[in-house]
Amino acid sequence: MATGVVTRREPVTEPERGTGPQWHPAHRIIFRFGFLVVGIGMAGTWLLHTLLRTAGLPPETVNSVARWAALSPLSDWIGARVFGAEIDYTITGSGDTAAKWVGVFTLVLVAVPITAAWTVLDRRRTDYRRLAGAFRLLLRFALVSALMLYGMIKVLPTQMSFNLERLVEPFGHMSPMAVLWAQSSLSAPYEIALGAAEVTAALLLILPRTAGLGSVLAVLVGLQVLLVNLTFDVPVKLFAMQVLLYATILAAPELARIVRAVLGTAVPARPAETLLDSPRGNRRLLIAQALLGMWILAASIAEAYDGWHTYGSARPTSPLYGIWNVTEYTRDGEPVPALVDFTTQDSGLPVPTERFRRIIFDIPQGMTVQRLDDSLVSFPARVDTEQRMITLSRDTEHQWQLARFDYVRPQRDQLILTGTLGGKPVRMRLDLVDLAQFPAVARGFHWVQATPYYR
Repeated sequence: MATGVVTRREPVTEPERGTGPQWHPAHRIIFRFGFLVVGIGMAGTWLLHTLLRTAGLPPETVNSVARWAALSPLSDWIGARVFGAEIDYTITGSGDTAAKWVGVFTLVLVAVPITAAWTVLDRRRTDYRRLAGAFRLLLRFALVSALMLYGMIKVLPTQMSFNLERLVEPFGHMSPMAVLWAQSSLSAPYEIALGAAEVTAALLLILPRTAGLGSVLAVLVGLQVLLVNLTFDVPVKLFAMQVLLYATILAAPELARIVRAVLGTAVPARPAETLLDSPRGNRRLLIAQALLGMWILAASIAEAYDGWHTYGSARPTSPLYGIWNVTEYTRDGEPVPALVDFTTQDSGLPVPTERFRRIIFDIPQGMTVQRLDDSLVSFPARVDTEQRMITLSRDTEHQWQLARFDYVRPQRDQLILTGTLGGKPVRMRLDLVDLAQFPAVARGFHWVQATPYYR
């Protein structure tokens, strides 16, 4: 009868689970601070905001979460006492509001004592390799959601959609951001290419095997976005810096490997990151990452498609679409000369004594007037094709009406408006401008050019 020796397996303690060298104390402190600020405060709240939005929660709920993430009311107090600014959380489309900047400042301040307490309470831990893996995973999917969102609204041209009024607005009247938007919207392939780079980086970041390549591409994309935001004064500078920071942290090991390879140093294969102990757990985590990535992709496509057909390049156009020159203008039966009336420029509203240079119909729910000084002012408008009536209002519900015109279109390129403006009878004759006269939209693409076409 064979006999065996029974051995007792000693339990593995936490310090013995680490396979690498101990982290330097300064390294550990920097990681704790970075995990709190960049991981939880920035990437974590952005990803939470994205998931709530794509899950279909009401905008009010999503905005309340964003306000909570900005550490209100502490940030309100800091804004008032430190910066002398009243914090307003109204959604304006700008990512560089005082609330955003003060929120980041408050986050950094709050993270300092928490990092100090964490350092004291967890001073015996020698490394945070497992938590660092979770940190990178969080950054990856925050980056996936950001790149997918901004990339998809370029692939389906929405972010920089073409506005008809830009063809007649003087270049000097446009802001740097308007110039950037106008030139990008004139070339759909260019805008699509920008978006395709962002979407490609996002897709590569979904799975760990391709995440390294995706992070490097994300750095290049993030640099380009931050550059144009800074140089054209686009109010998404703060978030662009955060996106570039996420990408740089993820790409740092890959960039170091690239540098070593360029210098001729042998670069071994990078070991796969595993967050869990069991192979089954890691497989399930990988499936969860793929599913989350597909969810973000599907939600981004749906959101971009809806925006593309609502306010992007596939949006509906006005029944009177076009740029119309005002060739005749009468008030009370008397012709109004084409002279600038400087007494009406401060009101921002059209008055019957002011003659217009052009009227622009672009989107169905609006109308833009170009004054004789070339300034533009837009109003909510409704074109009733059955009654052949145009209603111009202060509000989109048309409860505060400014003017009402009956219109006839004797020819395709001619429009007659008769009605009241400011309580006075007004009649206008409009002639449609041929858009082919604008090289910006009519020039097209040429492989062969005898001379540069520059005018």
